[in-house]
Amino acid sequence: MTESTALTTTTSNNQALAFLHDGAALDHRYRLAKAFSMSGMVPPHFQGKPEACLVAMLYAEQLGEHPMLLFQEMSVINGRPNTSSRFAISRANKSGLLQGPISWKSKGTGDALEVTASAVMKETGEVITATVTMKEAAADGWTRNPKYKSIPEQMLRWRAATRLINLYMPEVLFGLGVREEAEVRPVTVREEPATGGSVVAELNQQIAAAATVPPEPEAAPPEAVQAEIVTEPVADDPF
Repeated sequence: MTESTALTTTTSNNQALAFLHDGAALDHRYRLAKAFSMSGMVPPHFQGKPEACLVAMLYAEQLGEHPMLLFQEMSVINGRPNTSSRFAISRANKSGLLQGPISWKSKGTGDALEVTASAVMKETGEVITATVTMKEAAADGWTRNPKYKSIPEQMLRWRAATRLINLYMPEVLFGLGVREEAEVRPVTVREEPATGGSVVAELNQQIAAAATVPPEPEAAPPEAVQAEIVTEPVADDPF
C-alpha cells in the first residue's frame, strides 16, 4: 500500500466514523435513516425502524456500497446482521483480491453430489478451494431448506463459495454473516411424560387433588386409650 493510498484510506475511515464524535453527522444520518424507514421501498423488517436502517446505512458506508443495496440484501438472524450468498460472491469477485471470479466444479449426483469452489489469489497466485457435499448438507440440517431438493447444485455452490470467502478473505464481508449459513434448525418442544416428569409439577398436582377432597373426621380413640391420655400442656417444638 502506497503512502497516498494509506492516507486516502485513513481519511475515508475517519469520515465514516465521524458520527461517533460529531452530533451533527449522527443527526444527519438518523434523519436519512428515518426517511428510508418511512419510504415503503425497503423490506418489511426495515419499515418503521429508523434505528435498523441507520445500522444498515453504516454497514453500507464501511463496505462502500449504496444503502439501498444493503437494505435489500441484509437481514437479522439471532441479533446478528446477515447478507445473502450472492452478495458475498459479488463482493469477493469485485474485491480486487482475486485474479478472476470464483468458479465451481461439481462431481457426483444425488446424495453423492459435491461441489468445489475455487479462485486464484491475485497477490500470491495461490489457488484456493473449498468443497461441500450433499452428505454434509444432510448431516448439518441444511436440507431442511426445500431448495436443496429442487436446486441442490446451486445451493452447494453458494455454500462452497461462502466457505471459500470466510476461509481466505473474511474482510470481504466486514463481519456480516451469510443468511444461508445462519439457518436455524427448528426446536422440538417435548411434552413432559405423565410419569417421571417434573417433581414440582407432580407436587402441585398432589396438592390440588388434596384440596378438592374434604378431610375425613378423626376417629375417637377407644375408651381404654382415653384413660391413658396425659392432659399436661406440651411445649412448642423448638424446631
